[in-house]
Amino acid sequence: MTGMGTFCLPTASETLEGYDSREYQGKHLLDIYDVNEEYSTVLTILRTKKPVANRCDRFKMKNGTTLTTINSGYPLIIDNYLYGAVVFESDLSVLKRLEKRTFNLEAYIGRTGPDGQAAMYTFDDIVHEAESMRELIHFAKKVSLTDSAILIVGATGTGKELVAQGIHSFSPRRYKPFIDINCSAVPGNLFESIFFGTEKGAFTGSVSKPGLFETANGGTIFLDEVNSISPEIQVKLLRVLQEKRFQRIGGSKYIQCDVRIISAANEDLNALIKQQKIRMDFYYRISAIKMDLPDLKDRSQDSLLLARHFLSELCKQYHREQVTIAQEVLAVFEQYEWPGNVRELHHVIEYAFNRAADDASIITLDCLPGYLRTLENEGCAASQCQDLKGYATEGSGTFDERMERFEYELIRQTLTANGGNITHSAQQLGISRQSLQYRMKKLNIYEW
Repeated sequence: MTGMGTFCLPTASETLEGYDSREYQGKHLLDIYDVNEEYSTVLTILRTKKPVANRCDRFKMKNGTTLTTINSGYPLIIDNYLYGAVVFESDLSVLKRLEKRTFNLEAYIGRTGPDGQAAMYTFDDIVHEAESMRELIHFAKKVSLTDSAILIVGATGTGKELVAQGIHSFSPRRYKPFIDINCSAVPGNLFESIFFGTEKGAFTGSVSKPGLFETANGGTIFLDEVNSISPEIQVKLLRVLQEKRFQRIGGSKYIQCDVRIISAANEDLNALIKQQKIRMDFYYRISAIKMDLPDLKDRSQDSLLLARHFLSELCKQYHREQVTIAQEVLAVFEQYEWPGNVRELHHVIEYAFNRAADDASIITLDCLPGYLRTLENEGCAASQCQDLKGYATEGSGTFDERMERFEYELIRQTLTANGGNITHSAQQLGISRQSLQYRMKKLNIYEW
């Protein structure tokens, strides 16, 4: 084997390794590469007479350059005689190009929207059972087929942007851009340049740049927290909405625009009109269609559906076996009013998912944030009072006998609710741990 020569493809090896292909002719491998025989793909194939697949080699060439390659090779055997080996090698730069090409191909295949547009939500992504949401989505589908301006009003976390994206995805504009912007995050002095664009020389350092109306032409602009726009900017936006044209800052020509406006607010704009924070003419221009999103507490049956949905999505994302939610946790979810609405519920499920053990198959009360665990205890105490009334008022016996039955059932249910934890049960009952242990012994409660 040591007398075998080396041959390479001229163009590939010259590019990859910086050699003149004629330097390979008649030379042994070790004359060209400074490599240990135990870590060379070629020498391994020659030694074992077996193929090698996807092996990483790192070696230094005689010119001092270090090269890292991924190799696959095969022995050349004719009539049981080993003539040599063929090796195909790729350096890391090639692999990176292939990785990028594969990523771009997957993105292209998976893309359903137009170029430059992020993946959109549709009405099918809105998880619901409540009749109020069913009616709202039916109405939203109907108005999405028109170009009327829409105002979506709802508390924080109710899913206003989800509905807005659903309207765009269902509309004839679905193959055009959807641009969403949080108006409260836009500085007042940059509002015009962001929305209308700029011309070079309009101010120091300015360049020719299109604004949101140009970028969204033919599509939809979603103005989130529209109630935060100042009355001065409302006037300028109103002119664009009425005339369907605008000028860039520093520009002299008008630019026509065909854009649908969907706005969202987390408070009643009529109250802001009275406070002169919202212009009446601007309000009527953006609210040809007004939609009110219900709070999660007003569609309580959806909280359980959403909780299971979010948990299922997390399991898929992190390749976990499906996890269920304990009944006592679902009871807390139904009782809680969710001031943060769907967004808060999503965060609670994500917290519980991370809090649970890696091999857990069920989300229990101890996985919930502290404020919800406290709520569970309060709820149990309230329900216990209702259930225990019968033990004190029904049946025969003296006062002491009835109170003993009441005390026995109260302690038993409290221990059950706290998983047998005496310290927590005592705290919930407002007595010391020693007092609870004494009463348990007195009442023959030993199962814990």
